[in-house]
Amino acid sequence: MRRALWCTAAWACVVVARLGVVSAQTPMAPPLAPVSADQARAAFQNDVHKAAGLTCATCHDTAHGDQYVAPARTAIPKLCGTCHANAEYIKKFNPQLRVDQLARYVTSTHGKQNAKGETRVAVCSDCHGAHGILGVKDPRAPVYPTHVAETCGRCHSDPARMTPFNKPATPPAEWATSVHAKALLERGDVSAPTCSTCHGGHGATPPDVESVSLVCAQCHIREADLFRASSKKALFETISQPECVTCHSNHAIQHPQDAWVGFTDDTKCGKCHDESIPGADVIKTVRGDLDQLNAAITTAAARLDRAEEAGVSVDDGRAALREANDQRINARVMVHAFAAKPFTDVSTKGLQSAKLALADGDRALGEVRYRREGLAVASVFIFGFLVTLGIKIRRLDQARREPQKAKES
Repeated sequence: MRRALWCTAAWACVVVARLGVVSAQTPMAPPLAPVSADQARAAFQNDVHKAAGLTCATCHDTAHGDQYVAPARTAIPKLCGTCHANAEYIKKFNPQLRVDQLARYVTSTHGKQNAKGETRVAVCSDCHGAHGILGVKDPRAPVYPTHVAETCGRCHSDPARMTPFNKPATPPAEWATSVHAKALLERGDVSAPTCSTCHGGHGATPPDVESVSLVCAQCHIREADLFRASSKKALFETISQPECVTCHSNHAIQHPQDAWVGFTDDTKCGKCHDESIPGADVIKTVRGDLDQLNAAITTAAARLDRAEEAGVSVDDGRAALREANDQRINARVMVHAFAAKPFTDVSTKGLQSAKLALADGDRALGEVRYRREGLAVASVFIFGFLVTLGIKIRRLDQARREPQKAKES
């Protein structure tokens, strides 16, 4: 769905915010670099709209003779919508392109402010560009997943721009430290969440407190189902706490750690609970089982590594270790059930698999010892044989020389 949204966005905003001598730039307008008329014409040669047969006059007024007039910022969304909200027109180029971008934009935080005459909020050209608009699947496009945070950050990381709207300027920097950013920017996983994934693209609006879990559940389905069935669901609703964000935060989401489970100040549980609560035994069980499973997997992996380095096959052990790792992942998911039994059912399976892996590693190392002991015995035997053979050869040689010496004497 997100990719479809981006595909439609690639055609958005054929306008120019800064072209020629006449400019509609206003104080605090989003930071688009100004361009000259020649630069604009050069950039337009690679624009998707140029390829579709549009010209400068399609979007620009020529009231000033040969100088094109940049449209007012508040007029840009409707200007783009003259084409992109017209199904009859758009189907000439691509019948699959959506024509609801303008309708969604007017429902967004940006669109509502724009309708009031606010010029400091984002319009089409701020995100898609003006003269050199690229297809959304083009990795160079500012709305390509790997560039979305940077594009949004041009405004949302600027305190001077955000303060008048009582908004923090920290989300882009916080997101850059997150597990989502690492997946997207370091591993190249374009399905990883970025700004528009959670806030929307054209209809960008921050999720309400009660909507956060629904947004997270688009990807984290199992965790969401477990939480909804747990006792925590009703409790969080009672105290009006956002479900996922309370433990995981919103932008600076880190990879979950087993060390988060516990009662110390540096744990997630410990921020609200101590060992006096009725469910303290559940927390202790979860942490204890996770530690035990981690230790078993680490020990088994080391044992299998040693056996493989010695040249012994441990395929069965590796299969068991993979199962143990899978069950560890499942156990970490089951933490969201906030109950002992569903968690221990999974962690026990993981521990059993880890023990099987460890047993195969012990078997392989036993085989290594057997081979080494056999080799040592064989080496001693061969060495003894060679010594005996050498002595025998010397005696035979001496026996041949004695008659010869007797004749010579």
